[in-house]
Amino acid sequence: MVFGQMNEPPGARFRVGLAALTMAEYFRDEEHRDVLLLIDNIFRFIQAGMEVSGLMGQMPSRLGYQPTMGTELSKLEERIANTETGAITSIQAVYVPADDLTDPAAVHTFSHLSASIVLSRKRASEGLFPAIDLLQSNSKMATPGIIGERHYKLSQEIRHTLAKYEDLKDIISMLGLEQLSGIDRNIVNRARRLEKFLTQPFFATEQFSGIKGKEVNLKDALDGCERILKDEFKDFPESAFYMIGSIEEAIQKKN
Repeated sequence: MVFGQMNEPPGARFRVGLAALTMAEYFRDEEHRDVLLLIDNIFRFIQAGMEVSGLMGQMPSRLGYQPTMGTELSKLEERIANTETGAITSIQAVYVPADDLTDPAAVHTFSHLSASIVLSRKRASEGLFPAIDLLQSNSKMATPGIIGERHYKLSQEIRHTLAKYEDLKDIISMLGLEQLSGIDRNIVNRARRLEKFLTQPFFATEQFSGIKGKEVNLKDALDGCERILKDEFKDFPESAFYMIGSIEEAIQKKN
């Protein structure tokens, strides 16, 4: 493990990510191993570069970032690669300043990642855990050739349903659910049940929530989403889908 704490000089913090990556390259190229590189968090690398740039008297670019930010980040990220001798896979935490996904640091970072899981403060405040923003999160590997035709079509239908619900929220808040057409009301009902079904109790929070942690396999998750999208549970209360594992638990709750 390589540490660069915030009380250390920016030059030292700026080199931490590069030093850790050099170690990962050693294990890949010399030891012929597959390496998992955890970075927490990549924004601190950008921040340290910004501080170094300021100390050098360079003219900052938009929002105060160093003019060389894109180049510096690319030099680190592009070294995370597979070779004939091994592979480096990286999982990176990304601090998004002011939760603004259009911030240059976030935009440059996400452009290098194969997949991103975006956590939402709003969903956390609503008690929807894991608090993942399903519309902002994405994966370049979510293609029919990799995840399969059924999984891909279901994921697209879920995203479409949730996106339509997001568009209707303003109308619902102003005029009420009753003013929507029958088709739109069905979409809202599906979306709300999907949001609740996609929550999951954690083993790590059992002592706080009093709910036993559960593991849900992919088949059960897909089956549940598919049945909700087909309106099989339109007469079930939304609470039946909250913090459950397989869809069968919703049936047990109702009964």
